[in-house]
Formats: sequence, structure tokens, C-alpha cells
Amino acid sequence: MNRQIPAYFIVIIISGYLTYLFVPFVKSYCIRKGLLDKPGPRKIHSVAVPRLGGAIFIIAFIVSLALGFIAAPDLWLDNWKGILGLVGGAILIFFLGLIDDVRGITPLPKFLWQIAAALIPVLAGIRPEVFNIPYYQVIPLGFWSIPLSVFWVVIITNTFNLLDGLDGLAAGVGAIASITFVVLSIVLDIPLASLLAAGIFGVCIGFLRYNYHPARIFMGDTGSLFIGYVLGVLSLYWPKSYASIVMFVPLLALGLPVIEIVSTTVRRLLTGKKIYVADKRHLFHFLLDQGFGHKWVVLFFYFVSLQFSVMAVGFVAGKANIILVLETIFIIFIAIFLSRKIRSGGRNG
Repeated sequence: MNRQIPAYFIVIIISGYLTYLFVPFVKSYCIRKGLLDKPGPRKIHSVAVPRLGGAIFIIAFIVSLALGFIAAPDLWLDNWKGILGLVGGAILIFFLGLIDDVRGITPLPKFLWQIAAALIPVLAGIRPEVFNIPYYQVIPLGFWSIPLSVFWVVIITNTFNLLDGLDGLAAGVGAIASITFVVLSIVLDIPLASLLAAGIFGVCIGFLRYNYHPARIFMGDTGSLFIGYVLGVLSLYWPKSYASIVMFVPLLALGLPVIEIVSTTVRRLLTGKKIYVADKRHLFHFLLDQGFGHKWVVLFFYFVSLQFSVMAVGFVAGKANIILVLETIFIIFIAIFLSRKIRSGGRNG
């Protein structure tokens, strides 16, 4: 595996550099064509912002992967079918997001196209064949591995899309989650997953230069759906002996947004609202309303995501003491975070 490590760096550097290099061109194009996210009742920003920053993601991702496979050709030769399935589905999800950003798509067709995109890599073989219930037994999934895998990818895709509500939030959490997948894949000796996750990490880091508050461009559904989709597919790449953490690891890496989408769905169902109609009652909206600044809320999400991610690594590595230390640090951080709010006050006094 050591001879393949340089490929990870190649993918990160190339994907990050291409994203950083071409985002300004996308921004200029959006301004010329009027492709702007304008302020509105459900918007936090007060000025129009270009919204197609994610249009460069798939190009940077595919080009960097191609160069990575040149550096590690065995990964392509041994896994070309699954790779083509992932890339094919990613292209479909990319165009879905692009059309949604430019013209808009109603919820049902959007959901059906997401299922189709998730089905492509799953039918290409990227799916768990068994599920290992800890301290119980290994359960063969058989045919059910297909619908369960598709359902999981669609959930993660939309969960990540939900994060794209504050400047730098989706890109930052995406960077944390993807570098977590890189580390986990190295620990579990899954070099292909490390290579793919490295591409997403580079894209997110390159884009943060323009998207951190105050954002000069948004990634839009074009970018957020793409990143969530790739991370969702990557979560299915674990070996059979680790099948029990196929679902657990991405839940940790994306723990906060997963909690957010579950709570949002339950809240809307209990209040009789349609679950696909957006509102301003998400967790980051609540923190903003309590007087926390934009950057503080984003940093809070970063820290929580980082904690979940390191916990995932500790879980896989069998380091329970790491998890205990992190929980202690997290409690201290939350205490400091809240005490600053209490001392300084906020919009609500």
C-alpha cells in the first residue's frame, strides 16, 4: 500500500488546485448570465450571490482521479466496473443538481433521479453483501443489499444537501468527512476508497477559499448533491469483515447533519407539513436566532463534525479511550461556546 500513498496526494493537490483555479471563471459566468441566489424569506444572505460554484467539482474530481489511477494503475484494473458505476452516477447527480439550480425541479422527479443515480454504482457491485450485527451474527443481505444500499446513498445525498445553508458549512463539513474516509480507508486497507475520498477532500478545500463567510459564491445543489452522493457511495466500500460499520461510520462522520435531517423530518410530520418543503427552522437557524454569529455557528458545526469523525476513527481502530477524551473535550467546548453567548448576549438579549 505504501507505493500507492503518493496517489492520494496527487488527487488532493490536483482536485484542490483545479477547483481553486476555475471557481473565479464560474463566478464570472454566473454574474454575466444572472445565475444568482437572491435574498428572500428563507435566505440568510442579504445580497445576490453566484450559485453554481459546484459546477467545477465533477471536472476537478474526474481529472484528479484519472491522474491518481495513472499513479496507481492496479486500482483501476481491479475495480474499473465499480469506478465507472460511481462516476456514471455522479455525472447524473451532477446534472440533476445543475438543472435544479438553473430551472428548478419538483421534489418527486428529483427524488426519482436520485434513486436512478444511486442504482448505477450499486448494480455495478458497490454494495455490502452481508450485515454484521455486533455480538450476534452475520446476516446475508441477498437481494435486499440493492434497495438498502440505494436508500442509504439517497439519504446521505440529501442529508449533505441540507447542510448547504450557511457560508462554508457544506464545504467545511465535506472536507472533514472526506478526510475521515481517507484515514478510515487507510486503516482498513481500502486504497480505492482513500483515492476517491481524497478527490472530494481536495474539491472541498479548494472551494472553501471562496465560500467561507462572507461567501463570494455558493456551490448550489450542483455541488452539495454531488459531494453527498460520492460520500454516500464511499460508505459502501468497506470489506465484509467490517460490514457492521458500513452504516455506523458515515453516521459518525456526518453525525450532526444526519440528526438534523431526522429531526427535521419528524418535526414536519408531527406539524402536518410536507417533509420536502424548506423552512428556516434548522439547527443553524436556531443558533443564529439565539444571537450566535455566522462564523461561530459554522465553527461549531466544524468542531462537532470533527469530533464525530475522530470518534469514527477511534471506533475502527478500537481506541475507546480516544472516544472518552473527545467527549470530555466536546463538553468543555460546548461550555465555552455557551458561556460566551451568555456573557456577550445576542439579538435576543
